[in-house]
Amino acid sequence: MMDCLLSNGVFRLRLRAAAPSMPLAQRLRAFLSPYLEPEASAAPPDLGIALHPAADFPLDWQARCTEPMTIRDTPARGFTLRVRLGTLDADTRLAWDSALQVGYRWAVERRELAFYGDASNAFIHLIELVRYYGLLVEQARGTAILHSAAVRDPRSGGVVAIAGLKGAGKTTTLLDLVQHQGYRYFSGDKLLLDVVHGRLRARGWPDVPHIGLGTLRQHPELAERLGGDALAAFDRSQADERKVLLSPEAFAAAVGRSPVGRGWLERIVLPEVAAEGPVCIRRLAGAEVAALLAEPAIFEWPHTFITATWHGMAPGGPPLQRCVPLEVARALVGLPWTHSAGRSAPVARVL
Repeated sequence: MMDCLLSNGVFRLRLRAAAPSMPLAQRLRAFLSPYLEPEASAAPPDLGIALHPAADFPLDWQARCTEPMTIRDTPARGFTLRVRLGTLDADTRLAWDSALQVGYRWAVERRELAFYGDASNAFIHLIELVRYYGLLVEQARGTAILHSAAVRDPRSGGVVAIAGLKGAGKTTTLLDLVQHQGYRYFSGDKLLLDVVHGRLRARGWPDVPHIGLGTLRQHPELAERLGGDALAAFDRSQADERKVLLSPEAFAAAVGRSPVGRGWLERIVLPEVAAEGPVCIRRLAGAEVAALLAEPAIFEWPHTFITATWHGMAPGGPPLQRCVPLEVARALVGLPWTHSAGRSAPVARVL
């Protein structure tokens, strides 16, 4: 029997599982580490999840689920999630994915959820539930969520954010730094920022690596170590732009993930690896940084994502807005920001 509280100091998850669901529970815990770790605390959880086998979701509950809902729609194979919603009673809601044999039963107000699924087919459903509800709680608590990969500087122990819009080259830059410059992989797609004791704290967040074949082709030794779908990088008939989902466990092992999930943010790099012409690296002026924060396209807003809100379990507090918290914005203005256009072999110069 597993019954544990997992936390990153802001978001707390209560996880329960009996013997039949232990393989799924153990895989979830490994996926969440080192970002969410066991905490000995009497603090109430933000979300409670009890795991059950798919066979325990009764047929009459399945029949009650009739309203279609798309949790996530993506061209990535195996990552589109669809359910049908239903109601059990005045306080209890249901959802069922007949294709993957995954069920949900939850109480909206209590933020407690029973999850029905097996390790062979339910993992993506489960991690998306935890990841995006956790981000919703983080936003409600004043955390800024930067659309960013991140590495840990081996010299200082500080965190370097590699931020930008989709396609900017975040993963390419991350792999350059990890594979060739000795940095440690810290976070793959999102970075949680808040101010602690006057300093800007960065916390990583678990993700499923979704990497373009063009990026993997620049790191063939990594594609070989990863195997599976990553081997499509050696098929030249497939476009560079095509992205493949990779096993999070295999990716973390291959690139050498940092054993700690939090640190102090030292600087921000904005790559633009596809830019034409000679490599151009420059420090952003204060006005440019202020403009990025005033129109914060490089931040994410979980309250606008169906993946975070489809179940109706709100974290509480005032209405959420698309706005970087003032304390975080002030701290960000004081850090060095660098824009790097093009892809340079001596990546350390970017930092």
